[in-house]
Amino acid sequence: MPTDAVVLHVGDGAHVSTNGATDDTSTSRFHHSRMWAQRVDRRRRSVVVRVEGELDAAVYPEFRATLDNAIDTGAPAVVIDLRAARFVSLRAAADLGAVRQRAACNGVDLRIVAGRRDVERAFELTGVRPMFGYYPSMRAALDA
Repeated sequence: MPTDAVVLHVGDGAHVSTNGATDDTSTSRFHHSRMWAQRVDRRRRSVVVRVEGELDAAVYPEFRATLDNAIDTGAPAVVIDLRAARFVSLRAAADLGAVRQRAACNGVDLRIVAGRRDVERAFELTGVRPMFGYYPSMRAALDA
């Protein structure tokens, strides 16, 4: 997927890298974590928050702060990329419904790309799946 992007942080021992210009001042507003990667797609004016590993009660507060910062950047869309997530707790999935409403009140379209069936199942069980469009790929979510 060709994009002018900035990867601010990649978790679990990976390296930090950048592509394109780094003069976008909104990048300094991101919360850095060992488990998240954020990318700013300037052409489509979207922010991507990628989750790696497990999204459970132990890490959810930090993830939520990262997500809130992404919503506050002013980008019209924030995409949560859960393709590398091994687990999403039911509490985290349910709370994303409230996050979706907050984002909508700010004029931000919050999108989810789940990938794994068990991650999708967490959204189905909590009843929040209908609140989010279905995107089979990152390209589909960014192009929406």
